[in-house]
Amino acid sequence: MIKTILVVTMSAGLIGLVTTAASPAQAGPAGRGELLSAVPITGLTPAQVTELLAGHGIDTGSVRHGVDAYRLEYRTTGTDGRLITASGAVALPRGGGHRLPTVGFQHGTIAAKAEAGSVNSDTNRLAPITFAAAGYATVAPDYLGLGTGDGPHPYLDLPTETSASVDMLRAADTFVRRTGRTLDRRMLLTGFSQGGPAAMALGRALQEGADPRFSVRAIAGVSGIYDLFGTQFPRALDGTIVPKLATISTAYYLTAMNRLYTIYGQPSRAFRAPYDTVVEGLFDGMHSGLNIAANLPDTPADLLTDWAVQQLRRPTGPVLHAARASDRSCTGWTPHAAVRLFAATGGDELVPIGNSTQCQEAFQGRGVTTPITDLGRVDHNTSAKRAYPLTLDFFASQR
Repeated sequence: MIKTILVVTMSAGLIGLVTTAASPAQAGPAGRGELLSAVPITGLTPAQVTELLAGHGIDTGSVRHGVDAYRLEYRTTGTDGRLITASGAVALPRGGGHRLPTVGFQHGTIAAKAEAGSVNSDTNRLAPITFAAAGYATVAPDYLGLGTGDGPHPYLDLPTETSASVDMLRAADTFVRRTGRTLDRRMLLTGFSQGGPAAMALGRALQEGADPRFSVRAIAGVSGIYDLFGTQFPRALDGTIVPKLATISTAYYLTAMNRLYTIYGQPSRAFRAPYDTVVEGLFDGMHSGLNIAANLPDTPADLLTDWAVQQLRRPTGPVLHAARASDRSCTGWTPHAAVRLFAATGGDELVPIGNSTQCQEAFQGRGVTTPITDLGRVDHNTSAKRAYPLTLDFFASQR
């Protein structure tokens, strides 16, 4: 089959068609990872990158290149195993050689499809631009159901985050080859917040042979939610996490897991009236975080039934089944690559540092030294901005 991809080289203002014969080896089993389209979304000179990052409080000392970014659509499998369409962003440096060192970036929590980095130029695109400007090709999946992808997003479901990310790597590998360059398939993986455990799970999958063409050189997790039922949910229920944020995040998780595992059946089992009639519709991918916040109460106690609170504290039955699938990113495996964690010791209103210390202990219990770099007393989003330049330093040390 012949594939034609529109490629725009923004630095030169050129538009051209790259037409090649698709190789079956470039996709995964049953069409997974097949590249469907590539659309330019960002073109920045080094000066524009510097201005953008500085405006968001990100250190610009690593900026060496302009950046061209593209939205890819590709085939992956949905929660039922059937082929669906997903999207993600690829950011490439202008210059830097033929074979590009490659970062896989896993983004943090968003609720609306339109907030994904491949379709929105807001903060979820900053990390890929930061890494690309330092000379790294950056592959950033939107996960299932976000960006232009099909269906709702299965929030914090590690199996689908992993499969969508592996397939995004395959699609990105195909795309970059069609631009006349190649990816270094020895991956440098990182992720923020929700993306922290997603990066760990992707590292595990690649290490265990999910696609033997890709391997892992290093993993950097930033303020990650690695310990849902031991740290994150208990702190959401005891008031450590800002109550409004705890309300939204627990509702998001329960509705997503109910779609996958039927953990509560009728919404009234998990959510108090009158919210039981509206909460599921809020997480359809069409509502922004602000809209969701406006339609939910201020505390988990006002939203969750006693049954839901008990399940978040000590899961049983279908909730336990969901927990075993979504809460194992740092347990049960021994990374062969270097691992570094970044977290704020105080000030993070959403993800307590206990998530990182539990991950550290799990890996060190298997003989893997896992340092935690303290990002200081900063809020959750600022921790990411502080961590990206430090992540680049860590990756440079692993060459």
